[in-house]
Amino acid sequence: MGSLKGLISKGVEEEGYIEKETNAQLDSKTANKGSNNYTKYSRDVNSWGLMGCQGQPWCCTMQFALEGYEYGKDVALQHWNMAPSTYVGYNCFATYNAFKAAGKVGMTPQLGAVVIFDFSHAGRVIRIYSQNGQKWWDCLEGNTSSNLSERNGGQVKIKTRPWNDATVKGFCYIDYDEDDKPGWIKDQKGYWYRRLDGSYPANRWCIINHHYYLFNRDGYMVTGWHRWDGKVCDPDDGYGDWYFLDSTKDGPLEGACWHTKDNGAQEIWLIDENDNI
Repeated sequence: MGSLKGLISKGVEEEGYIEKETNAQLDSKTANKGSNNYTKYSRDVNSWGLMGCQGQPWCCTMQFALEGYEYGKDVALQHWNMAPSTYVGYNCFATYNAFKAAGKVGMTPQLGAVVIFDFSHAGRVIRIYSQNGQKWWDCLEGNTSSNLSERNGGQVKIKTRPWNDATVKGFCYIDYDEDDKPGWIKDQKGYWYRRLDGSYPANRWCIINHHYYLFNRDGYMVTGWHRWDGKVCDPDDGYGDWYFLDSTKDGPLEGACWHTKDNGAQEIWLIDENDNI
C-alpha cells in the first residue's frame, strides 16, 4: 500500500545521489559522475510510460519517482492530480498548476508536501520542527547543491529551511489517507510511531503509554543497548550513557526502556506522566 513514512525513508536514502555523464551506472550513487542530467529517476519514470525527460533537469522528476517507488505509478498519478495523458510531473511550475487546479496548494509547510520554489526548483518536506525558539523544515531536493538557491547542482541533498522561506512559490499538498490514524506502525525496517498529523518522532526519547522509548535519526524504535548523548541515538558514537531497550521481538513492550531499582533489580520503566508523543 505504501505510506508517507516509507516515502520519506526512501527519500532520505537517496541523499548523496549524483547525476551521471551518460546513460550508464544509473543505480550507483556516485559512479559515472557528470553534468548531463542522466539519472535513474528519469529512466524509471520513462519505464512507466511517462515522460521521464532523461538528460534534462530532474528535481521534479525525482519527487514523482519517489511517489511511484512507494505507491506505484497509478496512485502516484492520483496523488499528483494527473493522468497518464496529462502527466507534467517533470516540470515544476506545471506541477504546481496541476495541484492548484485541484485546490491543493498553500504557503504552510506540511509533512510530505511537494514544494515548488520561485527559481524553478522542487523539493519535498520531510521534517518539521522547532529549534531555539524558531520553526524550521527539512527539504529533500534533487539536482541541487548545498546552496539553498541551487537549481542545477547535480546532487540529492537535504537542506534546512526557515519556516517562512521567501523563495517558496507554494506547497503542493497530498492526501495521505492511510496516515490518518496515529499509533505504532511496523514496516520492513522496524517499528515507528505515527502522530495524528502523520509526523513521527526521530532521534529522541518519547513517552508512549507510560513507557520510555528511544527513536533513531530515521524515526525507528531501537532495541537492545544504545548510547544517548542528549543529541544523537547511536550505539557506536562513543559518547553518552548506555540504555537497554527491551529486545523481546514483537513482544508487548518491545523497545521499552529498562532501569535499575534501588535494590539492584531490573524492571521496565513505568511512569505516571501523560504521554508526550
